[in-house]
Amino acid sequence: MYIKIIVSAICLPICMSLVFSLIQQAKTTTEDRSSDDNFTIKLSPVMFVVGVLGVVMATAVMLGFTFLSNETPHLIFYIIFGSFFLLGAYLAIRTLTFKVVVKGDQITVYSALKKPYTFTFSEIVSAVRHVKPNQLKTEYIDIKTANGKKLTVGSVEEEYERFSKRIRAEVSKQYLVGFKKY
Repeated sequence: MYIKIIVSAICLPICMSLVFSLIQQAKTTTEDRSSDDNFTIKLSPVMFVVGVLGVVMATAVMLGFTFLSNETPHLIFYIIFGSFFLLGAYLAIRTLTFKVVVKGDQITVYSALKKPYTFTFSEIVSAVRHVKPNQLKTEYIDIKTANGKKLTVGSVEEEYERFSKRIRAEVSKQYLVGFKKY
C-alpha cells in the first residue's frame, strides 16, 4: 500500500509541473522572424514530445502494474521505470524552459533552475568546441565568460549553426579552441 502512495506522490507533482509549463509556454509569444543578429537557441519541440511520451508511458506502466496486478512489483521495477519517468520529465521541462536569446551583441540565457543572465560576445574568455566521435559527429560548445558564467550549447538545438558562426566571427581567436577544422 505504501508503494502506491509513494508512486502517486512522485508522479503527481511532476505531471502538474509539466501542465503548468505547457500553459506558460502557450502564453508566451515567440518570434518567428530570426536573423543573424536576432535568434533563439532552443531544443526542438520534437524533444518535448519524446519527453512527454516517456513520462506518459512510464507512468502508465508503473500505475498499471501497481494497481492492476495482484502482487506489488519489486522495488527494482520502480527504480527502472522511475528513471524513465524522470528522464522524460527532465527532457520535457528542459525543452520548455531552456533557451538562449541572442539580440545583437547580447546573449541572454534562460534556465529552469537559475535566474536569467546576460553577457556579450566580448565578455567570452573561452569557447571550446567538442566533436563527439559518433556517426552523427555531434558537437557542442562550452563557453565561459569573464564574470564566471558558463554555457553549453549543442548541435541538437535549433539555431546552433548560426550561434557557432557568431562565436567564430566575434570572439577573439585566442579564446577559441577546436574551431580550426571547422
